[in-house]
Amino acid sequence: MKQYEHYFFDLDGTLINGEGLLPYAKELISCLRKQKKQVFFLTNHPVRSRRVLTNDLQELGLDIFYDELITPIMGLKEYFAPRNKDSRKLYVAGSKMIKEELREQGFTVVDEHASEEPKNIAVVLGMTPDLTYNQLQVGFWLMQQGAELILLNGDLLCPHPKGFLIDTGSLARVLEHKDKKPVIVGKPSYWMQQALLRAMRGNVENAVIIGDSLTSDIGIGNSLNIDTVLVCSGVTSIHQMQHAVQLPTVIFPSVREIYQLIKG
Repeated sequence: MKQYEHYFFDLDGTLINGEGLLPYAKELISCLRKQKKQVFFLTNHPVRSRRVLTNDLQELGLDIFYDELITPIMGLKEYFAPRNKDSRKLYVAGSKMIKEELREQGFTVVDEHASEEPKNIAVVLGMTPDLTYNQLQVGFWLMQQGAELILLNGDLLCPHPKGFLIDTGSLARVLEHKDKKPVIVGKPSYWMQQALLRAMRGNVENAVIIGDSLTSDIGIGNSLNIDTVLVCSGVTSIHQMQHAVQLPTVIFPSVREIYQLIKG
């Protein structure tokens, strides 16, 4: 593990669980800082804005900076980069913070009373505790009239101290129908890959991605030919490996073992 110079960490299930840090997460990041390693945080978190999430993690004691956090909003920006985002309006079935961040990024966010043609609207779905039936229904009506569906992340479940939370990918099953395949902008999508490459200026040599999801974390690493580390502290257990399609470079029970290995 010491041979890497660039470390990409997933958050939920890897460094945090619910509202708290997992054991040795803080110590691992601090150790890498002392060794002058470059650290990024690559998350599918669809609820809080990038700035709020950074501040919340800092309050938990994690050594993280705003520019090191890569979120699905950055994948969304990559998706719209070759398109004219001014000509596409967004209806967001998601959190208020995500709506505010999209507006700050120059997107036009509309409500259920929008007068635009549905074909010029994209429905953006992101899991949030305050998601309502009305938001889902308005999004579904727009899709039936030609609107595109964009998922901030495709994860089915999110780790939580009580078990698992229903995530965006599960909620999307309500909106999906045979003629409307959604666009996913979070890990492991091409758009999130581009966000990662942009952060690294295209150089991913001596890099490693550490996460708990075979689909999103190991998947994005394999797509970019980056070494991967699976930790079994979140959505994936060691027993699932016998049926796995995406295989990691190495497996650890948690970041505790990575910390012990790196600190020497």
